[in-house]
Parts: sequence; structure tokens; C-alpha cells
Amino acid sequence: MNSPRPGWRSAVHSHTHPPLDQLGDERLRFEVVRCRDILEAELGRPPVSFAYPYGYSDRRVRQVVREAGFGVSLAVGNALADRRQGPYALRRVTVRRRTRIEEFERLVHGRAVGRAFAGDRALTKGYALVRRSRQLLGKVH
Repeated sequence: MNSPRPGWRSAVHSHTHPPLDQLGDERLRFEVVRCRDILEAELGRPPVSFAYPYGYSDRRVRQVVREAGFGVSLAVGNALADRRQGPYALRRVTVRRRTRIEEFERLVHGRAVGRAFAGDRALTKGYALVRRSRQLLGKVH
């Protein structure tokens, strides 16, 4: 049995990385539970957290994650986590390949987070409108 290093915690991100809020109930549950089961089989203990693919979740997705036994889950938000967000919608920042160590240090300490992700936030809000429109149009047909 492989076990994580002392002090490490494991997390999952779904089985095939789809936007979970766009899935039917059966496929959603499969995506959340399958990745949990695989990691638990490999490590000998269940993962403690879940990160939503692309940061997308809704009440239904968060409920499935909670029912699957995860104690905390992460959205994107490109901001620091805050207790008021609740354990199933904690914000996190995006660290990319091009993120330099100096920028990473600023992000970890919460300095200039808003400025670093202003463009990302605008794109996220715009894409949220596109996604909602697609969902509504899909329900009409």
C-alpha cells in the first residue's frame, strides 16, 4: 500500500474532469465517487478535499460532494479562502506554469490578489453568463 508523506493531504478533482454542473445526476455521482474510490484504494485512506473542475459547482454538485464524504471543496474565485464561504465553496487562486515564485509568494500572503486576477474575474463572469444561457436554452428544447 502506498501512503502519502507525513503532513500531506490528498484531494481529488473528478474522474474525467468535466464541468460537473452540466452533468445528469448519475454521471455526476460517478465522477465524484469514482475518483474518491481510486485514490482511497491507492493510498489506503480517503481523500479529504475535492476541487471542482474549472471551479464550477452549484447546490446539487456541492450536495453530491458532501454526500461522498468530502469535508471540504474548492472553487476557483481567484481569491483567498474565507470562513464565510462555507466548507463546500472555498475560493482558491490559480497557479499556472508561468506563475513565478515571487508572484506565488505574494498570492500565498494575500498581497495583490485582486490585481493579479482582475482579467480572470471579468472572463469568469462573462463565461458564467454564457453557461447559464446554454443551460436555459438546453432546457427549452
